[in-house]
Amino acid sequence: MTDRKAEILQAAADLLQTRSFTSFSYQDLSQRLGITKASIHHHFATKEELGVALVERFRAGQKAMLAEIDRVHDDRPLDRLEAFLQQSLGMTDSDPEKICPGGAVQSEINVVPERMARELGEMIREGRAWLTGVLAQGRGKGDLHFAGTAEDQAALIMASLQGGLQNARAESRALMEAIVRQLRGGMAMETTPYLSVDSTTPQPT
Repeated sequence: MTDRKAEILQAAADLLQTRSFTSFSYQDLSQRLGITKASIHHHFATKEELGVALVERFRAGQKAMLAEIDRVHDDRPLDRLEAFLQQSLGMTDSDPEKICPGGAVQSEINVVPERMARELGEMIREGRAWLTGVLAQGRGKGDLHFAGTAEDQAALIMASLQGGLQNARAESRALMEAIVRQLRGGMAMETTPYLSVDSTTPQPT
């Protein structure tokens, strides 16, 4: 049996990440999926409801990804951070036409529905809190070195990766690789080969 709601969300996510939230309509979704607009409205009465459901989907994907990193790398903050960086690099490979879902919504933060913006804020805070914990633990173990607080460093890393994903779409993966190298070097991480991205790890999209 077709999960129509999931199909709509996937199509909407694709359009959001390749165009923007405000630039696609229910008519676009209707044409893409070959269904009526009434069918879309049955599942999401308004575009605001659809937008909130989209960010909830991204948020759940992020939680699953971070939980998997924690499960695989347990009490090894350096490996957890490296896996996180590799996930960001992996996003440039999955589809070069797509940008970070959080960044896509943030770029329209002044025009998206308020409920959607609030949900995005929670998603960002959760991701930053996780990264802050990893950085603090890594510095406590002597594996990581950086100026300022762990929270400030987490904000820097997240902003760098998000900007890198957006710029890589316009230029190349090499730009994203350079950003990751700089982040690693700035924290004096060992120059060992990057961990391979586990394809079974959930993506935050």
